[in-house]
Amino acid sequence: MSHSDLAIIFVPGIRPKPPVPLHTAQLQRCLRAGLLRAGSSAEQADTLVEGFELVGWSHQFYGEDGDVSVDLEGIDRLLTDYDSIDADRRAAQSFSRRLDGILYAISDRLPLLSKLFGTRLMRSRVSEIQRYFADSDGTATVARRMVIDALNRAWKEGRRVVLIGHSFGSVIAYDALWQLSRLHQNPGRAELFLTMGSPLTMRYIRRRLLGARLGGEQRFPANIRHWVNLAAIGEVTALDRKLAVCFAGMLRMKLVESIADDLQLVNQFHGPDGLNVHKCYGYLANPAVARQLLAVISGPPISGQQQIAPA
Repeated sequence: MSHSDLAIIFVPGIRPKPPVPLHTAQLQRCLRAGLLRAGSSAEQADTLVEGFELVGWSHQFYGEDGDVSVDLEGIDRLLTDYDSIDADRRAAQSFSRRLDGILYAISDRLPLLSKLFGTRLMRSRVSEIQRYFADSDGTATVARRMVIDALNRAWKEGRRVVLIGHSFGSVIAYDALWQLSRLHQNPGRAELFLTMGSPLTMRYIRRRLLGARLGGEQRFPANIRHWVNLAAIGEVTALDRKLAVCFAGMLRMKLVESIADDLQLVNQFHGPDGLNVHKCYGYLANPAVARQLLAVISGPPISGQQQIAPA
């Protein structure tokens, strides 16, 4: 398989993002660095990066763009290996981060309590998530349509697809896959669904996904070959849970060949407020992501911490 035959479609998370050309350029920088760190040749890395496409759904959702300049210093720092991975691992395991994780877990089980005890950022995220699921203004439909259009273009060109969803972008990507396979009966398939810092581990989210109220196979998408989930140490959004457990039904029904979780990645992005273990740039620059892309070319995805569904 020619590397140019691989389409890497990236769906970012919530909050306004920089204009698509600017955001794409920085994400590609990080992905290329991750590929080189994973042992890829410069030529191979450049070819794979050319197949990267950003689904810029946030502009129509928020009506504004984010500022890329606030991230540039952190990206440069990330790509120069300035920080010690051991120091960042220790920082990611700090008490304050563990406390944030506890608050997110409580809000997942008892959403009403998040209004009383949640941080301002947490309450803001809950509001945005609720807006997506309500879809009263149709912006969620448009976001999914943008993902669907990107997938259809890649399949029409005969390319193999890696669909990457970061943070809440993984929810939009999942819903788009369900819509394609269950409503559109589209025969296309993602060779790899790669989720990073995904809130799909949250019960609140899973109960509101497209198809969540249906029974049997119809509840899940049927167009994912392999699913790999990456969650950095200290990732409060992912709740330190395994998607292979949360979506064990897909394995039992043989709707997916494998689901693997790796919860030990170290995200080394340092932004204006210090270490940010959730940032997409830190994920893409990590060789763990690159190894999954390289495995699609050479064989089956590399399992992180594989969980087999119980009989």
